[in-house]
Amino acid sequence: MEVYNGPYLIIKYEHDNSRLINTWKSSPTSDIAYRQELIKHLYIVEEIKPAQVLWLLEKLTFKVDDATKIWVDENISKPIFKAGIIAKRQDGFDQVAFVVGHDVLAYIEVMDIFNEHSTSGFKPKYFATEIEAKSWLNEDLNIKDSKSGDELTIIFKGIDDKGKAVFEFKEQASNFASTINSIKTIIEQSHFIKNNVEKYSSLTPREKETLRFIVKGYTNEQISEKMYVSHHTIRTHRNRVWQKLEIKHFRDCLKYECFFN
Repeated sequence: MEVYNGPYLIIKYEHDNSRLINTWKSSPTSDIAYRQELIKHLYIVEEIKPAQVLWLLEKLTFKVDDATKIWVDENISKPIFKAGIIAKRQDGFDQVAFVVGHDVLAYIEVMDIFNEHSTSGFKPKYFATEIEAKSWLNEDLNIKDSKSGDELTIIFKGIDDKGKAVFEFKEQASNFASTINSIKTIIEQSHFIKNNVEKYSSLTPREKETLRFIVKGYTNEQISEKMYVSHHTIRTHRNRVWQKLEIKHFRDCLKYECFFN
């Protein structure tokens, strides 16, 4: 039963499964349009109170920015989670499933709404196909444990008419979520390196060496032994690293591990 047909989003309700199915029929053209459709989704969830939610992102190309991710977490996900509307499975996941669209980068941005900094508490599941997602929601998804042919393969397909390199990824569907997360990590590290390479380059060789030991978990005393210098010298190196990299919290320095990999 169709309960909403908006400018970009179609929402259907399957009464027998208590399942709300959200389909992007076209991609929002702005942050405001994206938020307005999600507000409509929230109203319908609060009215119908489904036990399950399925998101089909095939036509979604809109890239959710950081401000909108926070907004969705606070104003959409958190109210639904606190209301206890969505059922939780025995495996710890909430019965919320996302199916990837053609634009993987847009899909990754949606995944990032539910990252470790999310305050909503939601733990959704991600799938390559609608069939797999519905099977999981129906609790009848059986994934074969195959030892052969399950390696990730990446094939270079050539250059398109816009001069862009085209690659084809082949992976077992059961490993889909972990593969997407790996791609997401690579993209995040690439952005971090690009945005912070100038700061990192400002460090002296000894400061870089100190930082390398810090991100590996060594104490000042251990680093001084490794570098054959005094504790005072290590403290000086650390303070200069903090200043040059504009580090305010210890966890921020751990992000620089990607420079050593």
